[in-house]
Amino acid sequence: MTGDPPAAPGEADENGTDTTPPAPPEKMSRSFYAALGLIGILVVMVVVLNYPAAKAMAGTTMTQTNWTLQSLVDNTGILVPAMSGTEVTATFDREGRLGGNAGCNKYFATYTTKDYQLSITGIGSTKMFCHGPGVMEQESAFLADLKKASSFRVSGSYLKLFDDAGKPVLVFVPV
Repeated sequence: MTGDPPAAPGEADENGTDTTPPAPPEKMSRSFYAALGLIGILVVMVVVLNYPAAKAMAGTTMTQTNWTLQSLVDNTGILVPAMSGTEVTATFDREGRLGGNAGCNKYFATYTTKDYQLSITGIGSTKMFCHGPGVMEQESAFLADLKKASSFRVSGSYLKLFDDAGKPVLVFVPV
């Protein structure tokens, strides 16, 4: 009823609802905030301090598998899938040598890495002629793309080589 006085705290009102006011929120202790702060600092340290280690190990990561070409930049400048029926491979060894099959001929080169930067020099190959539509054109484009490569990323199951503008020029998958 509207004329009834309000229920006292701890008693039920006319609808049966407890009128006890909610308890004030509990304040966290200083030790809780100190522990939370330390956890935050540790997370930042792990991320920041391991980043240079990840960059330094990036070149080593390339050497841990043999790679098969998935796509390359063709003579028109477009990233296209590698031709089926051709074998284009890359093997980076720990001594700075790169080699494999360019689709028809064997190729060889030297490489250096620093962080994610890549320099491939001294590219050479055998000089056989291979029949088949597009085989020699793909090989020529592949060797030209190797010369353009200036950085790389190994992520998941891909090795991607990029040119100076940061555009992918070669994409490899593990053999």
